[in-house]
Amino acid sequence: MGAVIVVLAVIGLLVLLVYLKFPPPFANAKTIGVYDKMVLGVCGVLCLLWFLNARATWMGTDDDKWWIPLGILGALAIEIGFLGICFLMRNFWIFKPPRRPGGL
Repeated sequence: MGAVIVVLAVIGLLVLLVYLKFPPPFANAKTIGVYDKMVLGVCGVLCLLWFLNARATWMGTDDDKWWIPLGILGALAIEIGFLGICFLMRNFWIFKPPRRPGGL
């Protein structure tokens, strides 16, 4: 279980770095910054809620030893999926490139 957590943590870190390092170059930097802070905040809240739900569901049951690894795995999976989808939406739909660069 530890190896899976490490692999997902590395993938999650790479997704986060790609999300932060490759904003759309033609969009307003201030608007991108606000969007990025909002997305990271929502992602953090979703991951925290998943972890607390895993704690509330599995703590004190026969599966008590599994709630921490499953909470971490779920939070990493949520982070990877959410940031991946938001990256695609940000770069290709919300702040999509202009159809004719240099045109009016």
